[in-house]
Amino acid sequence: MSEIMLKAWRNIDADKVCEIGLSINLFRNKTQMRQMINQYRKLKQAEVYLVCSDNNQILALLFVESIFLDNRTLTGTLILLNLPFSASLINDQFLYQVGTVLYDFKVDFEQLILQVPDRSRKAAAGREPAIFLGDSVYPNRFQTKRFAASDFDSVSYLIFPFHKHNIVVHIKSNQIIQVQFIQPQQIVTDKNLRKALTKQELLTDAGIIKSENKILQILSQREPITPQLKEKTMQQFTDYFSGKLTEFDLPYVVQTGTVFQRKVWQILSQIPYGAVFSYEEVAERLLDKPDKAYAYARAVGSACGSNPLGILIPCHRVIGKDKSLTGFGGGVKLKGHLLDLEFIGRSRNRK
Repeated sequence: MSEIMLKAWRNIDADKVCEIGLSINLFRNKTQMRQMINQYRKLKQAEVYLVCSDNNQILALLFVESIFLDNRTLTGTLILLNLPFSASLINDQFLYQVGTVLYDFKVDFEQLILQVPDRSRKAAAGREPAIFLGDSVYPNRFQTKRFAASDFDSVSYLIFPFHKHNIVVHIKSNQIIQVQFIQPQQIVTDKNLRKALTKQELLTDAGIIKSENKILQILSQREPITPQLKEKTMQQFTDYFSGKLTEFDLPYVVQTGTVFQRKVWQILSQIPYGAVFSYEEVAERLLDKPDKAYAYARAVGSACGSNPLGILIPCHRVIGKDKSLTGFGGGVKLKGHLLDLEFIGRSRNRK
C-alpha cells in the first residue's frame, strides 16, 4: 500500500465521490450527501475527511467524532469507495496509516478507535440508523482497531533522573532533536510527551512524571531508533551524570533558531567542560567589535534560553558577569547542580 493522506471534506467533493461510488448505499444522490454530511458535522461536532492515495485518488470517507463529547477519545468510521481493490485495503496496516495521517493532521486526541463496516453483515433497509443521520441500508457489525495517540508519535523519549529533575531526550530519525528539562513536581505541558507517558502509565493524575529515579524509555513504533543509538545515548548521559563523561559523541540536529541564535549556540558548544563564560564573553566572540559586547549580553541570554539542546549545547556554562547563576531553562537549581558536577569532574580528571 502506498502512502495515504487526508483532506478535509468540501461540498464540491460530493461530485468526485459519486463518480467513484460508495461501496454501501448510504445516500440517494449528491444533494442528500452534502446535506447529511453538513448535518453530521454540525450536530455531532464532528469532522469528515477524504482518505486519498498519494496520487490523489479518493479511497474512502472518514467520519470522526468524540465519544460522549470526550475529545480525548475519538471514533473514526471508514466508508470505502467502490473501487476494485477496496476489500484489500482492510488490514491493520491501512488502519494504522489512517490513524497516523489523522494524528499528523493536528487532530488532538489521546485514544482513537477506528472501525470499518463489515459488509457481510447488513441491517434491513430503514431499520438501522446510519452514522450520519437518517436511515439507510447499513452494516450493523464493524471491524475495530484501537490505538493510543502515542502509537503515531515519530519521536522516542529517554528520560534521565538527575537531582529530582527529569532530563528528557527527544530522538527522531536517529538524531537527538531536543533535550528538555522538567523540574521537580513540574506538570508536563508537552502534549505529545504527556500522551506517551500516559500510555505507559508513567504520569500521575496531576500530570507529573513517575520516574522513581529510574531511566524511562518510551520508544516510537512509527520511527524506531536503532538499538545502538539507544544504548549509546543511555550510556553517555548516565556517564555524564555520574561525572565520568566530559564530552558527548551523539548525533543531534538543530531544527529551530534564528541566524543570531544559531551563532550563539555554536559558541556555546565550544565552551570546555567545567569552564564558564559570562554572557558578555560570549558576545565578545560573536561580534566584530568586542567593545560593544555589553549591549548584546541580554540578547545572548535570550538565545541561551531558547537553546533546544541543553547539555549537548551547554548553555548552563554561561553565567552572569558577577558570577551569579542567572536564568536557565531548567531552573537555577539544576544549573547549579550541572556546574557542580562539572567542577568536581574537572578536578577529578586533573589528578
